[in-house]
Amino acid sequence: MGRRKAMDEVPFSFHVRRAMHYTVKHYKEPLTLDKLTQYLGINKCYFCDLFKKETKKTYSQFLNEVRVENSKRLLLHTNLSILEIALSVGYNNQNYYNMSFKKLTGTTPLKYRNRA
Repeated sequence: MGRRKAMDEVPFSFHVRRAMHYTVKHYKEPLTLDKLTQYLGINKCYFCDLFKKETKKTYSQFLNEVRVENSKRLLLHTNLSILEIALSVGYNNQNYYNMSFKKLTGTTPLKYRNRA
C-alpha cells in the first residue's frame, strides 16, 4: 500500500502512473512493453521516452525493482526455493533473477535469505 501512495504523490503523468499501477498489480505475469503499451493505448517509443524522462529509469529497471522487492518478502518469510521465488515474482529464468537481485541489492538472493 505504501508503494501505491508514494506513486500517487509523485507528479507523474497519467500514462506513467497507469503503467506503474498496472506493473505493481501484474508483476507476477509475463509483462512486455508491447502488452503494456497496448493496455495504455500509446506508442511504445513514446512510452519509453516518457517513462525514462519522468522516472530517470527504464521500464525494465522499474519492473525488476518491483519484482525484486516482492521477492525479498518471500525470501525471508517462506521456505520456497530460489527458483520457485523467481518464478512466482515473474521471472522465467533463475539466473536473470539472481543477476537482477544482485544488481539492485548488492547481494545474491541466497545470501540475503541467510543473513536474516
